[in-house]
Amino acid sequence: MKIVVIGGTGLIGSKTVERLRKKGHDVLAASPNTGVDTLTGKGLDDALAGAKVVIDLANSPSFEDKAVMEFFQAA
Repeated sequence: MKIVVIGGTGLIGSKTVERLRKKGHDVLAASPNTGVDTLTGKGLDDALAGAKVVIDLANSPSFEDKAVMEFFQAA
């Protein structure tokens, strides 16, 4: 089964990706580092093609209230 992990190269995402792969799943770690940008949409259509499950573990690059709200509203 193809599973896309948004934020899949981060602290929690990378551990999630590793565990899912060990279980035999086809996992894509979707992040700007792998060519997927959820803020701009770049690479998102290709990443999601054929996916049965999407796990969103993205996190805001800032913890200031306004920046956090803007990130999650855009992403």
